[in-house]
Amino acid sequence: MKKTVKINLGGLIFNLDEDAFQVLKNYLDAIISHFRDQEEGKEIIEDIEARMAELFQSKVSEKKEVITLQDVNDVIEIMGKPEELFEEKESESDATDPKGKGQRKQNRKLYRDPDNAILGGVACGLAAWFGIEAWVVRLLLIIFTIPFQVFIIVYIILWIVLPKAETAAQKLEMRGERVTVSNIEKTVKEEYETVKDNVKRVRQSKEFKKTRSVLDDIFHIIGRIFLVFLKIILFIIGISLIIAGISAIMGLTGAVFFSHAFFPIELWHGTFYNFHELFGFFTTPTNITLFAMALIFAIIIPVVALIYGGIKLIFRFKAKDKVIGLTALVLWILSIIFLVTMSAYEGTHFLSSEWNKESEYLENFDSDTLYIYMESDPGITGFNDSWFYEDNDEWHIISGENKVYGKIDLDIEYTDGDSFEIVIYKKSQGQSRLQASINADHIEYDYVQDGSSLILDPYFSIDKEYKWRDPDTEVNILVPEGKYIYLEKTTQNFLDNVDHIEHGSLWKLPGKTWKMTGEGLEE
Repeated sequence: MKKTVKINLGGLIFNLDEDAFQVLKNYLDAIISHFRDQEEGKEIIEDIEARMAELFQSKVSEKKEVITLQDVNDVIEIMGKPEELFEEKESESDATDPKGKGQRKQNRKLYRDPDNAILGGVACGLAAWFGIEAWVVRLLLIIFTIPFQVFIIVYIILWIVLPKAETAAQKLEMRGERVTVSNIEKTVKEEYETVKDNVKRVRQSKEFKKTRSVLDDIFHIIGRIFLVFLKIILFIIGISLIIAGISAIMGLTGAVFFSHAFFPIELWHGTFYNFHELFGFFTTPTNITLFAMALIFAIIIPVVALIYGGIKLIFRFKAKDKVIGLTALVLWILSIIFLVTMSAYEGTHFLSSEWNKESEYLENFDSDTLYIYMESDPGITGFNDSWFYEDNDEWHIISGENKVYGKIDLDIEYTDGDSFEIVIYKKSQGQSRLQASINADHIEYDYVQDGSSLILDPYFSIDKEYKWRDPDTEVNILVPEGKYIYLEKTTQNFLDNVDHIEHGSLWKLPGKTWKMTGEGLEE
């Protein structure tokens, strides 16, 4: 079984047996070698390949998918052999010998002629089909269109249906000439020369020279105006970059090293904090200083580079600054790497999470009703502190204190025991579960039992010394069945999970006394 080769010819894919491929390759190499150095050679080669692809297409079918050596020889016979094509005397005598005349008598194909077209090229195509002058067909169409307007519709239909003769091979078919390599070469060269002559005549005309002179003047004036505007814009940009860069440098330096400086950090509400003061709740002073220095380099180096570039654009001076630029680039890359590394390291403090549990039975009172209140803290009012949110948790930083305060979640649940019980869950994160548990132990939370009254702190706190590791605190009040509970109105904003019959109506609970049943609280 012969080996087959897949090729792309004229945009179509063909399978050739090995012998056929070698013959076709030699033929195309000869064609390409001959036309390669000619001005119009590329177009000639493309038209030849397109014509050969069309001939090969007619030789394949569902039963026959491989082009054989005989098929290639047949196509070469139609197109012409290289040794016969490129002898100038024979190619020039083709038009006069009997064989040459016989070649022009093959069947024509109907196309639209775009080269001589006035309206779509239909008339020129019909003229080529019948072998007559185009003006004759145009005259006949005008004569018959006046009394018989149906010819207008026929003309439009032909315009839509007939393909345009775009390639040299199609134009030869339109004129009834054989589609050979020599004829394709002749057609392409004639078209190329026609285009060159037309362009030359246009360029040599007085109108063209006058138009070109006017256009040159217009574009020269536009160019000068554009250059002036460009200089003004570059000057404004340069000045803006200088001012912005200096302001950014001063502000960043002040924000990092001085309290309440040019660009202090303000939280959602309240006082201002400088870089060290705020981030001291999250990491060590040494890490903050290193991070701040890397951040300064990462921001200032590009800003200075832009300012320097703007100055060079404005004043148009040259300087030997490659070493300085390379050094700045290295420092900037190292700063970015350090920032990423530090951020990744700080992120390891939040890898694990752990909850610690503390519980106490509420006894020493004879009443069946437990009264729950929230301790009012004058330090946390929304006006004397700064606050922010993280995952729906509310956090406060009191001015002058080295603590972060977090809002608790208050839960009321059923218990099958006989006594009221308070359970406190403290959560924190760390590099490991053990470290997370240790961090949770550092959370401070207090409550006071005064007889049948339970006074809860609305906020837990974490000291700045132990750093913020996403702490949380849940206060769970367990109520036995048949016992009563009264929720004072200040508890409304802290209720989170309550076992009660009317689920989802937490806002109804404060200010009333509720009885615990097997299904939850009922009024």
